[in-house]
Amino acid sequence: MRRALRMLCLLGCGLLGCDGVDARPDDASVDAAPTEPGCADLETRVVCDPDCRREACRGDEVCSEAACVPWTEAPLFADFTLETGEDLRVAVSVREGGFPRRHVRALRFDFGDGASGWGEQLRHAYAAPGVYPVRLEVRMADGQILRAQRLAALGPLDEHAPLRLTVNEIPAALNGSEPYPREVGAPVPFRLRVPQRGFTVDVTLLADPDDPIDPAAVTLETEPPFGAPTLTFDADGVRGTWQVDAEAPEGAVTFTARARSASGARHVSALTVEAVAFGPALDPFERPLTWLFRRDTDFFTTRRASDGGLESALGPNGLPDLEEELRLLGAQGDDPTLDARYLAWILAAVREEVLRMYGVSPDGTATDDIPLDVVWLGDPGAPDPATFSPDGDFSMMRFGGVFDGFVGFSGISPHHAERMDDATADRGVATASLLSILLTTPVVSSALTPIDPERGQPVGAHPADAEVLDRGFDPYALDVAPERLARHDTLRTIARYLALVLASVAAHEMGHAMGLMPNGAPPDGFFGDTPEPLFVGDARTDRWHADLPGLNLMQAGGDYLGVIDEALATIELPRGADLLRVAEILALENRLSAYSRAYLQGRLTYVDGGAGRGGGVGCRY
Repeated sequence: MRRALRMLCLLGCGLLGCDGVDARPDDASVDAAPTEPGCADLETRVVCDPDCRREACRGDEVCSEAACVPWTEAPLFADFTLETGEDLRVAVSVREGGFPRRHVRALRFDFGDGASGWGEQLRHAYAAPGVYPVRLEVRMADGQILRAQRLAALGPLDEHAPLRLTVNEIPAALNGSEPYPREVGAPVPFRLRVPQRGFTVDVTLLADPDDPIDPAAVTLETEPPFGAPTLTFDADGVRGTWQVDAEAPEGAVTFTARARSASGARHVSALTVEAVAFGPALDPFERPLTWLFRRDTDFFTTRRASDGGLESALGPNGLPDLEEELRLLGAQGDDPTLDARYLAWILAAVREEVLRMYGVSPDGTATDDIPLDVVWLGDPGAPDPATFSPDGDFSMMRFGGVFDGFVGFSGISPHHAERMDDATADRGVATASLLSILLTTPVVSSALTPIDPERGQPVGAHPADAEVLDRGFDPYALDVAPERLARHDTLRTIARYLALVLASVAAHEMGHAMGLMPNGAPPDGFFGDTPEPLFVGDARTDRWHADLPGLNLMQAGGDYLGVIDEALATIELPRGADLLRVAEILALENRLSAYSRAYLQGRLTYVDGGAGRGGGVGCRY
């Protein structure tokens, strides 16, 4: 059991990095979003005919206006109901239809109090009265994100503050509006550092439904005065944003929002930040960046160990490390053509998961305004490793082998001033260590059994592999053979599990190389190596790491049982979730902190993170 829990932490926590999986919501048997009344699900195929004749859509289609159309071309939406009850409890339920469940990558509720939930029907209890924004986010396989929100008003609301102001969507505890509390000593004031333009000022209205606030009557002021502060509210009138396109004066700038509710009550919220000139030295993406992932390095010789895991020793043997390790667990076999095709599945899944962690769609679209790209060596347009330079346009990360006591190592570059070569023998992602943990963890190793060289059929050995790995195989065809589809789905699932683990550590190490977690409290850093604040977990905070609220990419290692216990305390799980599903949920829950996200968007910065350029400094994980 302890090994299984360790695996949960490996998949889902900052202990060893984390990333996402193809996590389907509960009760996800409805394959599409019927729009015609009377049409129903037919053996997981959608009947798309006004008269409900047995004419089914393909698995990659949905029924839209009485016609089967590709789901990526259909108008999708997400919505949910919210019911409040006694004892500060709410119940949420995703409405039927709207989007095809089989193509969902993640479905997550944010309850507005630091807790989240995974599943279409959930309950949640709040600790204190208030008005909380409950948000649903559905991430589809093509990268599009469907959103919906409701307000949960849980009384009494006598002490409730309905007007909230921040910058860059950073939570109140982290934005400097109040000094950070400590166990010993007086609270310590801190202030965020923003560029003179390009950041956002965000106002949230969480008014008592019996005493509403008109969004049109909310005003925003600056001191010193600059620009023309104008809030643009969402359709629900809950969140208003000013994208600061005017240049703020250098130094302290105070933003003040004012509003009056229907009863005549006045409300004020203010925040002071430090505006600085934001040139190339501070902008982490002053020029386009590419990460080159290396699968060609040969630094280790690896074999299966007596416990079923992998053992690696430093020393080349003529085989690329990653492919050698995949062969030992059955993800590569004896057919070079099929091996190449399945390896491409795994590499594509790793890339997709890393990009997801940084808010980038599978097609490379920066949906969260973070201009990051990842390519594998050998991909079209991939740079030549021989041309790498610290002042160049790409960094490198290798996959393979082991390290002594950790699973990843990277150089550190505050403000991303230097490009990083993490493709040397003493840097990169220790994939042999990670895969060994998978192989020796019963709850996870069972998922790998279908390709295990001794207990299953390695890639290429199954009679269906040549067909299902062929580029022309159509898993959504109405007449696809069940056994073929089963093998196809098994191989896809295994590729995803492998990607989940490898991508998690890669994304963490990339974060170090791009300066995501500087040391010190703002404006010096983002609380790296600063465990004093009560909202920072001291057990997983050290140099270049900070355990900020929730699971976040740049927290350090620590007691894995403690990490899991803390994480699950703020996550509502779906009914019947097994250990593997919990691991998937923890993986998806791990994300960029609000600081890291704003920094990568060019909307937040810091002084120097405690180490100047620091390109020669390493951080292990």
